[in-house]
Amino acid sequence: MRRLLIVLVLFAIPFLASAQKFSARAGAGIVASQVDGDRYSGYNKFGFTFGADVSRQIEKTDFGYRLGLRYVRKGSHAPKSDESEFYKVELHYAEMPLTALYTYKRIEFEAGASFGYLIKSKEDVDGNGMAEPEFKFKSIELSGVAGVNYNLTGDLWAGAEFSYSMLPIRPYTQAHSNYVLSGEHNNLLMFKLIYLFKAARK
Repeated sequence: MRRLLIVLVLFAIPFLASAQKFSARAGAGIVASQVDGDRYSGYNKFGFTFGADVSRQIEKTDFGYRLGLRYVRKGSHAPKSDESEFYKVELHYAEMPLTALYTYKRIEFEAGASFGYLIKSKEDVDGNGMAEPEFKFKSIELSGVAGVNYNLTGDLWAGAEFSYSMLPIRPYTQAHSNYVLSGEHNNLLMFKLIYLFKAARK
């Protein structure tokens, strides 16, 4: 079922991009992430993201909507120190974000949700190498996303995005004194360069 969904989206994006009122983009960038609830703080895990999307502007308004498909590498990292042991986790996701858009001159704001599927996960809890996590991560993720994009020049845009898991990606792996969260959550910042290769015809 998941493979069928991905195949359908891959076929749908070129079809939607060919429609007169749709725009298509491709982009890539860096990711700074952490996992809230794992007892290690800071955006210390660096990864990358790439993907493509299509968007449509609602006629005679500054609003629109966008559907995308992308790869995102997330995780958490804490070097060994006097205060903590070494820790590292890598999470590889395929994501499908759906966002609402608002455009003001050369600036574009977007917010919405992203459906993610966990492709692979690796964890190192003692510095002896990456291995399969003892406590499994959930295969499905639902995240809230918010971002801003700026038109640098021509068809080139720069974007920044914040993403946070709405639901836990796995339960706590050990006892916690702070139960504000319901489990571990992905928390990340993305910085991207985006190329608009098909603009909607007016």
